[in-house]
Amino acid sequence: MNRWIKLGIVLAGYALAFVTSFFMTALYDRQFSPEDNQTMGGMIAGGEMMYSSAVFLLASLVPTGLALWFLRRSRRFWSAFSSAGLIFAIVGLAAVLTAPATTGLTAGVPLLLFVDLLSLVQMLGSPLWILSFALFAALAPAPDLRRRMLAALVIEFAIAGCGLVHFMATQPPI
Repeated sequence: MNRWIKLGIVLAGYALAFVTSFFMTALYDRQFSPEDNQTMGGMIAGGEMMYSSAVFLLASLVPTGLALWFLRRSRRFWSAFSSAGLIFAIVGLAAVLTAPATTGLTAGVPLLLFVDLLSLVQMLGSPLWILSFALFAALAPAPDLRRRMLAALVIEFAIAGCGLVHFMATQPPI
C-alpha cells in the first residue's frame, strides 16, 4: 500500500467519525420538543456540544491508531513525537509543582493564572495521558524512542500522584 492510499484511509476514517458524530447528535436532538428548545436551549446546546465531541473523539480513535500504525516505521516522525510528548510531560510537571507555591500571587499575574489552569488540566487529564503514553511506548519502533515515552509515562504518574494529593487532601473550611 502506498502512502496516498494510507492517507486516504485515515482521512476517510476521520470523515466517517465526523459523520457519525453529526448523525448521533441529530438523533439526540430529536428527543427535545420545540418547547424544551425554547425554555432551555442553551443547556441543550451545551449538552449536544459535549455529546458530539465525545462521539467524535471515540469514533476517531480507530483512524488515529491506524495513522500511528502506518507511521510506525518513520523514525523522524516518532523522534519528533516522542520528544514532544516528553516536553509536554515535563512542562506539565513544572506547572503542577509551581501552582501550590504561587497560591496567593495568582490574582495579580495573569501568567500564573495560566500556570494554575495548565496544572489543573494536567492533573485531571493524567489518566488519559498515562494510557496514551503507554500505548505510544508500545508502538514506538526503537528502544530510545520507547524510553522517551516511558519517561513521559513516569512523569505523568508523578502528576497523577500530585493530583491525588491535591484533590484528596483535606482542605481547611472557607
